[in-house]
Amino acid sequence: MIHLLRQFDPTTPPPETGGGVEQWTPRCSSSCFASTGRSLVAFLVDTLGLSSDHTCLIPAYVPEGVVQPLRMSGIRVDFYRVDHRLFADPERLSRQVEKDPSVRLVVLIHPFGFEQPVRPIRDMLSGRGIAILEDCAQALLSRTEDGTTLGQEGDFSLFSLNKFLPVPDGAVLQSHCRGTSVDCGQLARGPEGWRESILAYEEHLRLNHALLTSTSPDRRLLEETGEAYERYYSFVNRELGLSAPSDVTLDRLRRLAPGAMAEARRRNCALLYAGLKQTTFRFVYPQWDDRTVPMAVPVRVRPEERERIADRLFERNILLSTLVDKWNFIPPGRESAFPAESEFMASHLLVPVNEFLSSEEMEYMVATMNQI
Repeated sequence: MIHLLRQFDPTTPPPETGGGVEQWTPRCSSSCFASTGRSLVAFLVDTLGLSSDHTCLIPAYVPEGVVQPLRMSGIRVDFYRVDHRLFADPERLSRQVEKDPSVRLVVLIHPFGFEQPVRPIRDMLSGRGIAILEDCAQALLSRTEDGTTLGQEGDFSLFSLNKFLPVPDGAVLQSHCRGTSVDCGQLARGPEGWRESILAYEEHLRLNHALLTSTSPDRRLLEETGEAYERYYSFVNRELGLSAPSDVTLDRLRRLAPGAMAEARRRNCALLYAGLKQTTFRFVYPQWDDRTVPMAVPVRVRPEERERIADRLFERNILLSTLVDKWNFIPPGRESAFPAESEFMASHLLVPVNEFLSSEEMEYMVATMNQI
C-alpha cells in the first residue's frame, strides 16, 4: 500500500554514512539533543525565564507537542491567525503584539516542509524583546532560497526527528542567540515507562512497513499501527523532563543518508506536480521547487467529497492521510475567527512523496488520482 507513514525495514538497512544527528541539523551557537521535542519546548520556556506573566503566540493549527508543554509550563498561550497557506500574516501579527505587551515568544511553523517567510516577522519583532522559535519538525531537509537549512532565521529552532525519519525518538533544540545558551549537557536515560514507549514506536514502524508491503487494502493493519502509536504517545505526552535519545535512534541516524532521502523525495515531488491534472485536487502550495523537501504534499478537495475520495483511493491501495487529530486547537466557540485553519482541516488530504516510494509507485498513484 502506498502511504506516508514512517517505516523502517530492519532486514535491509541503508549503508552506514558515518554521521550522526549533526548531519541532519544546521550549525548553531548551542544546542540540546534530547528524546522529545515537547521536553525541549518546556526547557526553552524555563531557559528564557518565562512565567504566567508572559504570553506565547502560536497558530491554532499546531501540534499538541507544542501546545501541551507551553501550558504545563505555566506560560499564557494565545493564537494568531494564518492565511490559506498556513503562514502567519506579519501585519496582523504586529497588531496582535502591539495589543499585548506580555508577548515574549512567537512560534512559527514551516508546514509540511514548505518555507514560511520568517525574516519579515523577525524584522517586525526586532527590538520588542520577543523571541522566535521555528518549528522545523516537518521541514528537516528543506532549504531557503540561498540554499541554507531552514531554522536559522529565528532565535531558536526545533527539529523533532521522528516526524520525518523512521526513528522512535530524538529532537534537537538550537539557539542562534549567542547570549542565550540551550546547551543541556549529557542527559540520562528516560524514566520508568520510557523503554516501553520506544518499543511501542518500533512496533508502529514495523507495522507501517507491513502496510507498505501489503498488496491489498488492510484496515486491520491501520488500526494496529495506530494503537501502537498511541501506546508510545500516552507516555511522551505526560513526560516533559529532558532525557537522552534512545540507542535505537543513535544507531539508525548513522545508517540514514540525508542526501539520498532528499533526492528521492524531490524526484517524487516532481512526478506529482508534473503529473497531477485532475482538478478535484488543488495544491495548497501550487508552486514547488527542489529546495523544498516536504514531509507530505497537501492538497484540497471539497470537504463533502473528502471521505468518498479517500475511500476510493484506499480501495486502489493508496492511503491519503489527514492531519487533524492532536492539531486542532481553535478555541471552542471561536471557529469563525480562524477561517483558514477551519477550512484546511475540513478539506485537506496529504499526498505521500516518501523516499521509500519508487517512481513506478508514484506514477501509479498520480494516474489513479487523475481518474477520480
